[in-house]
Amino acid sequence: MVKYSIQRFGITLMMLLTIACNTRTGNSVNQQSPMKDTLVFIGCQEKISMKVGSIVEIKLEAIKGTGYQWILKEPSPLIQQIETDVLKYSTPESKEDIPGQKSYQVLQFKALEKGKVKIELEYKRTFEKGIEKTCLIEIEIN
Repeated sequence: MVKYSIQRFGITLMMLLTIACNTRTGNSVNQQSPMKDTLVFIGCQEKISMKVGSIVEIKLEAIKGTGYQWILKEPSPLIQQIETDVLKYSTPESKEDIPGQKSYQVLQFKALEKGKVKIELEYKRTFEKGIEKTCLIEIEIN
């Protein structure tokens, strides 16, 4: 009976730790990528500062295979979205690609000119009018 209780407690503890680790959203992570002059952010950011010619990579939560995708609402002359016709995803904590698994859509933007710009990203299906969620980011280019 005691052995069963200890096993059950261990399994419950592991499940709670897994849930706690996987519920972090909107993390403000700024990592230097292996590519020169590329900033990497996970989650929607309020402000990003970058230099002309540099690239910012933004990873936003998305579920692959549902038809939803993050789309730039309006282009700007100060930044250019890279590879708009290709959907790139990265999977957190697992290299295995499982349908319906939470992952991140990877969006990249290159700074073209100095200035400030606000970009709005919409998470939606292109064949529907509704918007599931939005991400508004102010970018300052030096």
